[in-house]
Amino acid sequence: SSDGQEGGMFIDVGWLRGRSVRLQAEIAMLRATLTETLVLEDSTFTGDYYDLSAGVSAVWLLNRQGPVSPYGLAGIAVHALSSSFGNSVLDQRYNANRFGSHVGAGVRLRAGSARPALFAEVRRVLSDHVDRTEVRFGGVVLLGDLYRRTTGINR
Repeated sequence: SSDGQEGGMFIDVGWLRGRSVRLQAEIAMLRATLTETLVLEDSTFTGDYYDLSAGVSAVWLLNRQGPVSPYGLAGIAVHALSSSFGNSVLDQRYNANRFGSHVGAGVRLRAGSARPALFAEVRRVLSDHVDRTEVRFGGVVLLGDLYRRTTGINR
């Protein structure tokens, strides 16, 4: 168990499939403090580790018309871990690249047709040695549509 803070950037790049699923790209940096006792070495280690993650998520909006949009999300990410505990067991665990997935739910608040939106979400991250539950608040930039409607044959 560890406690930490995370900061990042989220960009909603547009409609993915239909008019209720959007694609979101994200990058985040976590700094967490870990205290762990290794029985074999009869020692307790305390230090920080870092998790730089980059990923994509599919975001399912439940109400895409109104200013308040509840949503669910699922995605994948790569986690680049870094630490300097000075112990081979811990440093091997927290100095690696890991693949992970995440699921979550939240709500977005938009003001009219404005491109920026505010969000609040709860997310579960699943990745070796850095599984965690996060509560996130912030802003997201909404970019152009990826969804293209076909209206028939153009001649």
